Amino acid sequence: MKSELPINYSIRKIIPLILASGVLISLIYLSSMESSGFPTSIGYVFHGVLITLLIWTGCMTMVKFLWKRYPWEQNPFKHLIYEFLLITIYTLLVALGLYFFETRIGLLHGIKNPVAEIFITLLITYFITSIHEAVFFYKQWKYNFSRSVRLEKANIEANYETLKAQVNPHFIFNSLNSLSSMVDENPDAVKYIQNLSGFLRYLLNTDQKELVSLKEEIEILTNYFDLMRSRFGDNLKMNIEVPETLLELSIPPLTLQMLVENCIKHNIISNDKPLEIRIFNSEDLLIVENRIQPKMDVPKSGHGLKNIIERYSFFTERKPEILETPTHFKVKIPLLNPEK
Repeated sequence: MKSELPINYSIRKIIPLILASGVLISLIYLSSMESSGFPTSIGYVFHGVLITLLIWTGCMTMVKFLWKRYPWEQNPFKHLIYEFLLITIYTLLVALGLYFFETRIGLLHGIKNPVAEIFITLLITYFITSIHEAVFFYKQWKYNFSRSVRLEKANIEANYETLKAQVNPHFIFNSLNSLSSMVDENPDAVKYIQNLSGFLRYLLNTDQKELVSLKEEIEILTNYFDLMRSRFGDNLKMNIEVPETLLELSIPPLTLQMLVENCIKHNIISNDKPLEIRIFNSEDLLIVENRIQPKMDVPKSGHGLKNIIERYSFFTERKPEILETPTHFKVKIPLLNPEK
């Protein structure tokens, strides 16, 4: 499962904390100086606020970058090492650059030990970084907890629907086999029963699977489509154009079946308006497309598409895209590499 970064807090929200920290740094500098007048003290307050603003925003930017590039749960060692190096180098550059600039213009004078002042600045920087990390950890935990609750709820609802459908699998398959033997003289009926039996068996076998190969999914989709062709005949067509190199990539089970079922459910299929469903790829995106021929008496609930989007959120940050034009409806789903 990939990590996401649901964090976005504005610099305006932390201005009071920056000002307070700046004054604290100013007091530390003033305590290490020889006696100075009011103008000099004001200069050090300005210095403290300025260096705190630079360090705070710089640390926040670097911590955001490292959380995206090296998430704690995936690369904790790299995250820690790069963070320590980046923060240290950045702080030294800011502190030394600001110190020499302000000394040159006469704003700072009377500091007893510049090295000690820079060391203290480093300690304050590490403290500020710890605050950023704590905020990020809390936000990430809160987001993951909320998402896990949503996924658990969706999983419970899906399991409930599955249990309702699984009355007695063995009884169903035995009944289908018996029915098949009774209609041997009708090849179309036998084929229909075999397709239905295969589709139901696939439903049961994938119940506990999180991902299946695209090859498996296309095979069962073809099985399902043959069942639908028994109802609609040549008025329903499906065209699959997917290169073999993508067949080993994965998607959540029954994703294609749900999308095709959605096309059939919401569109008119008749001699006057036959429906063609296209399935093709654009790089590592799989696209399911159909011409819009809306049924007026079928409400759009969106439950099927919402279910697909929620299941994808567990495996990747990339979300399925739903595109609708005046003439065509299109859904783009990412193909997943389970090894990554």
